[in-house]
Amino acid sequence: MDNSVLTTMLTITAYAPIVLFTESLRVQRTMVASILSPRSIAPAITGCAQDFHRLWHLDDAQLLGNFMDDHAAGVTSVKHGSSFPLQNQTVLQLAGMLRRDMGMACAIVPYEPALGESFQNRRETVVHLSFAIPHQERREGGGHSWLLGVCWTVTFLEFVVPIAVASYMAIWRHFTGVFLMVAISLSVLILAILRSSTHPIIANQSEISKFCKDTAKGLSTLDIHVIANQWNEKHLNVVCGYTSHLHALTNIPLQVSRPRLLLWAGRGLAIVLLIQAASLASLIGDESNAGLSLSWLALYILMLAPPWILNAYHPESAYENYTAALTKVPPIRFSCRRAALVFISRLPSSSQAYVEKWAWTNVFMPDNTRRKLWQAQVDALDLLTFEEKDSGIQGQHLSKKNDPEYLKSKALLREASAAYHHPQVLQPLLAYKRLVGLCSASA
Repeated sequence: MDNSVLTTMLTITAYAPIVLFTESLRVQRTMVASILSPRSIAPAITGCAQDFHRLWHLDDAQLLGNFMDDHAAGVTSVKHGSSFPLQNQTVLQLAGMLRRDMGMACAIVPYEPALGESFQNRRETVVHLSFAIPHQERREGGGHSWLLGVCWTVTFLEFVVPIAVASYMAIWRHFTGVFLMVAISLSVLILAILRSSTHPIIANQSEISKFCKDTAKGLSTLDIHVIANQWNEKHLNVVCGYTSHLHALTNIPLQVSRPRLLLWAGRGLAIVLLIQAASLASLIGDESNAGLSLSWLALYILMLAPPWILNAYHPESAYENYTAALTKVPPIRFSCRRAALVFISRLPSSSQAYVEKWAWTNVFMPDNTRRKLWQAQVDALDLLTFEEKDSGIQGQHLSKKNDPEYLKSKALLREASAAYHHPQVLQPLLAYKRLVGLCSASA
């Protein structure tokens, strides 16, 4: 009985890595993190057959953008009123500009029950707000020099330890295990070469540098980009910053400094992952080699820990060398979509004489008579609501106080105003205004 149980456990162990050599999500994120910053640590990666073609014909736009050829997220510009597919999606995800359920436990809830409607009966919308200020020049290695040393030390250990284990297995003639360990070391080596020899190239550098020096005088260069996988979904990612910088991040594909090196690194990694997957597949169902499967699985899990620790304590390491000084606000939960749109419209942005103020909301609501009526009510109230709260509304609009549509608009504006003046929103907003020159340092 004991022998049969042990045999069954060994058989199950031999099948354990099967899901790992068929998953492919970590390949792209690891390569992008290696390109973005020298302060990164590569985990053990695996890949399946569909990765081979992508990696063999790899280009920087595909790698930094939508590697899996899934539905691209959409972007709408508040300043220009235009919408377009999102570029550089993976870069923005690593930078934390695209968030969904992260930090929902500490979300800001400015909603107050109004008009007898419960929270559950309204279409909740969560806004993930970020403020992005570009660095005037790309940082090569300055800042956190000790962290750079730690990253390269861990990388060296990730390369040497599998080689040592492979040597031990070679002595005992476990050649399949040798292939598995050498594959891990080779993937670490390829990613280390990418990390030390390449960096991303962001567009509009001359304009961005000019804006950093001149600041945003008179709101002439600021924009807000609203990003969503689908325009009717619950989560909206909102990024505020200079117009040229935001378009360089969301609308213009980033490039890699050495594209041919990236191509050959992708091909080398494709061969390594193919050998690794074939070696793992040869162990399936072979309980005599269950120890090899377990050894590889243990090392694979162990190598996931350093990147997780780095991201937990220094989440900015993936983008701080070139992208932006990023300030992220806790998620803001609004009771309905319109309250979120009103809040977004009150964030600092430029105005265009030839662009209608609410044109950016065309992706959310049809441009019909009902929407125009709602916009007129919001425009009539929002300055009073944000600046004088309710003190001037009741006196100037007393004749409309029983109008249901007026009361709904007023409730939405009150909710948006509460979010706008919440300390966790207002403090980073004022800091952002100071950085772009909209208010004095003492404000």
